[in-house]
Amino acid sequence: MAVLSARQIECLLRISRGETSAEIAIALGLSRHTVDHYIGGACAKLGAKTRAQAVAIAIARQQIPTPATDNGAD
Repeated sequence: MAVLSARQIECLLRISRGETSAEIAIALGLSRHTVDHYIGGACAKLGAKTRAQAVAIAIARQQIPTPATDNGAD
């Protein structure tokens, strides 16, 4: 199983909540380019072609919680 970095997990979790790259960047104090880099790395590690597919794979592998079980606390 691919090991995701803490930042990749955080980005995927925020995507699962419906946040855009720009919103994630603001929340984490990063540039949008950096956020997109983390997301791209996660997609590559998971073998996903899209952000949505990466989130689905990460949820299926229990690398991030499902949005229904995530309390949203940062």
